[in-house]
Amino acid sequence: MKILPYKRLKVADKLRVKVSNHFHYSDFGVRDSGEMRYNGRRYVASETPGTGFVERESESHSYHEFVRQQLAKQQPSYLRMVLGKEPDYAREIKRVNEALATCENGQKREMLECYLNALGVGLSEEKLQRVVRGIKDKMGHHSNKFYVSVLSHYKHKINQYEHDVASVEYDLKHHCSPETYEAYLAMVDAFKRVASCRRIWQYDGDSKEHYLQVFFDMGVFDFIRSESFIPLIRDTHGRSIYLLPDSVIVARSSVDFDLLPLKTLTIVSQELAIEEPVDVLSSRLGDAASMIRIPELGLSFYFNHVHAIVDFVEAVDKLKETL
Repeated sequence: MKILPYKRLKVADKLRVKVSNHFHYSDFGVRDSGEMRYNGRRYVASETPGTGFVERESESHSYHEFVRQQLAKQQPSYLRMVLGKEPDYAREIKRVNEALATCENGQKREMLECYLNALGVGLSEEKLQRVVRGIKDKMGHHSNKFYVSVLSHYKHKINQYEHDVASVEYDLKHHCSPETYEAYLAMVDAFKRVASCRRIWQYDGDSKEHYLQVFFDMGVFDFIRSESFIPLIRDTHGRSIYLLPDSVIVARSSVDFDLLPLKTLTIVSQELAIEEPVDVLSSRLGDAASMIRIPELGLSFYFNHVHAIVDFVEAVDKLKETL
């Protein structure tokens, strides 16, 4: 259990620094070092290593507020650290091992094993990141050759870990045919246009409000590697749905998730005619113009655009034809 916010470590001969005990957030394992894909937007990590999303451009005030709330959780908090509510590689490794003990699905087991291997690399890398931060804090604005050489030594180690983690991650490109992967990238492009819709609502019969705003994004789950990031659909029950080339992840947590074959899911769109009765499309929805249903998951989403929704569903159908 962590009690002190930092500890003193010997990082080189005659050099001890204060190293923070707070978790160091980074995009390690998510995108290559120094690479700013997806229009250079910020990576927003979740509460478990290797899972998060990439902030997208949006004019939606509610989306920006949502992102701010997620980023606020990354601020160092002594109480969160003591209570074990900050991300923790060691704790996550334990959870993955427990999940593997009862996992019978072959593809899910492979994903968890890759996640476990990536966590092992990430555990070492995150410690080094905190050491680097400690060295920089000690240097301040008075760097010298000794400090710079020590810093370079640790940065070199981090670069090696970044190379290592890429080799152990579950890479989508290596788990489907070239034809399927090409169709998947086309679907991803179509999904990006859906995610950029200004408003997305989900119908939830269990809620008093019934129609609740949700956010779609491009993200990553359990260090799964993808050159395009992974389409992420959030629902009002706290589930995160990730679309892969051949399957769909319905995640309740980083280790508690269902893996469903994409070909068995029905994803259909429907345009909402202006002249239709608007009892259900009240002021809560306003300018809703189309919807998507995924019956097997009990999901219905409403959008204020039409063409992007139709194009996305068509892209999913073309992807399913390759499976």
